[in-house]
Amino acid sequence: MRICPVCEKIWPNAELERCPNDGSPLYALGQSGAGPDLGPGAVVGGKYEVLSEGPKRGGAGRTLLARQQRLDRIVELRMLPRDTIRGPSDEARFLREVTTWGKLRSEHLVRLYDSGVTPDGMPYMALEVVEGGVMGERLRREGPQPFARVVTLAAHALDALAAAHEASVIHRDVSPEALLLEVTPEGVERARLTGFGLAKQVGGDDDPTAITMTGMFLGNPAYMAPEWMMRGELTPAVDLFALGITLYELLAGQRPVKVTNTSEALAAYVKGTPTPLAAHRPDVPAAFARWLERLYAFDPAQRFVRAADALRALEALQDAGLRTEAVSPVAAPPEQGGPPSRAMVVGVAGLVALVGVTLWFLRG
Repeated sequence: MRICPVCEKIWPNAELERCPNDGSPLYALGQSGAGPDLGPGAVVGGKYEVLSEGPKRGGAGRTLLARQQRLDRIVELRMLPRDTIRGPSDEARFLREVTTWGKLRSEHLVRLYDSGVTPDGMPYMALEVVEGGVMGERLRREGPQPFARVVTLAAHALDALAAAHEASVIHRDVSPEALLLEVTPEGVERARLTGFGLAKQVGGDDDPTAITMTGMFLGNPAYMAPEWMMRGELTPAVDLFALGITLYELLAGQRPVKVTNTSEALAAYVKGTPTPLAAHRPDVPAAFARWLERLYAFDPAQRFVRAADALRALEALQDAGLRTEAVSPVAAPPEQGGPPSRAMVVGVAGLVALVGVTLWFLRG
């Protein structure tokens, strides 16, 4: 049996390579791809001594806690499946991606210390250990999050994305699973952004794939911006859309539209109407709700252009006394409903045709 890392559906056909729902590569159920020999005491890359299993992260592969022997430093070792790199071009892309990530600087980014490929062809990355939980896990455990915490997450995630966008890097996989929440020794909550597994450097090659961290070719359709899914347009605004959906979900316990696969996403973007946040969280200030709508607006023309712009707007709200205004139920933004634009219809038609051909091929 094989499992899809995006929709998590299990497929009994062991020969199936891609998920019929969303096109993601499938992985053998029960196989992490990191091998059973990486228990405590094993040494990876000649310098990392495995201590224990690490926290579960999104995507394929395996997470370990290890000690960097020369520096006596504890790291989070991310091991990718052996078949992630199948030739020189894959290895070059992997090294290029991790080099790009390693150059990013923000106190709200999880730092990448090192990377490499083991002699038997297993890619790995050594990351900073963050003492804190994944927001996706916290949401499933606790339900909707306190407003003040989500504001902190928003500001810190935007700071991290601003650093990435300044370096012409698009994250492409922002979700609750990519946000970590730690508490400093002073008792202050701080968010960290990780999961640059689908990151792409704008202005680089035109290869649409990315292999680090997740081993997947597409992001989660629940967080993919309409213009990326329908027309292949990839700009920093797709990260802002994904962050907007993420923040809404952390506040409401659900997304503004029901999306679990590519087909539902297409339908939602063409004729769906997002549920106003006030319907779920009347305690959230209306000013913040309106700001949030500019992150997840279906029409990119209605969205913030850059993370730095969105962060400045949020800081202006905070300076103006963000928490004093009450939310009242409001209608969904008109620009997100109504008849679909011609470009969106054309994009949907093309993608539906592509999905149909793919399904025919997989069943053949």
